Amino acid sequence: MSEIDVSSRAASPVAPAGAPDGASHELGRAVALAADGREATPLRPVAVTKPLADPVVRGERPHLGWVEISKLRIDDRYQRPLARHNWEAIARIARAFDWSLFTVVDIAPAGGGLFSVIDGQHRVHAAALAGIDKVPVRIVSQPLAGQARAFMGINGNVTAITPFHVLRASLAAGEPWAVEADRAITRAGCRLMVSNASAVTKQPGEVYATQWVRGLVDRQGEVSVTACHALEVALASLKQNSEGAANPAAWAHTVLRAWYLAVEGLDEWISHPSAIPALTAFLDRERVLSLLAEADERWRKAKREGTPSAPVFRLLASDIQSRLDAMVPSKAAFIAAGEGR
Repeated sequence: MSEIDVSSRAASPVAPAGAPDGASHELGRAVALAADGREATPLRPVAVTKPLADPVVRGERPHLGWVEISKLRIDDRYQRPLARHNWEAIARIARAFDWSLFTVVDIAPAGGGLFSVIDGQHRVHAAALAGIDKVPVRIVSQPLAGQARAFMGINGNVTAITPFHVLRASLAAGEPWAVEADRAITRAGCRLMVSNASAVTKQPGEVYATQWVRGLVDRQGEVSVTACHALEVALASLKQNSEGAANPAAWAHTVLRAWYLAVEGLDEWISHPSAIPALTAFLDRERVLSLLAEADERWRKAKREGTPSAPVFRLLASDIQSRLDAMVPSKAAFIAAGEGR
């Protein structure tokens, strides 16, 4: 696989093997026009005042070339699934396919003569739909974690990706916040979801608030052990309580935020072995969805009357904390509540 050299007109540019018919002619014409000034405006050279004294250049130099589409693969561990609107966009590209708008596809060796697409799966599918068998590529040597990080770095800046895409890529890349959050949630008997679901298919114990989870755990690149523990205790007690075990509504983002705030506010109490049983007993007694309905009604009333109000999750958290204080006014009472369950 060769790189294209257009450094001089005399070089008679040749497109790489596998390029579409006529590619060499078009490349040569472009260089010729630039050389004799026709169809051109004054050009500015690539110039810098002073190179960096100590630049940091990471990674191996990539290779450019052409690869058969049949040798390309999509790694669903970090890539986005293609939904209906994605296929509609792919069809639009294919119907008006234009090589001048087609940028190189970033790929990495996947073994066995195959390559994993890091960036460009929409373009590749469009090319295949247009009957094209080879595409221009940039090949980088990256393991799975590096591929996932590259995917986030490229698409996070230029493409609309959801928190689920970020989570899936972060798990594949071994990002500490994602790995530790997933472990804490799993220990609680729950699941950190990497894709969304309809309201009718959601199940108790499924955590979809991925951006909220990251906000708790990821503290400027460092993992908050305290937040991971509080999250584990909060989710475990919610999952073991009769309402949380049976009703997906108890796992709504509003409930999770409020319940976490209340649990986190107990500080060192939640490190006691009786913490989860005590909190489960509290939830069995108070019924969090009833408290949610009351908080929501207060918020709606304030809105109707035009009076200021805290968000529903904060109203709910305040109600929960007040009831927790009444039920377990001391650490001894808190422990006893857990031991007596």
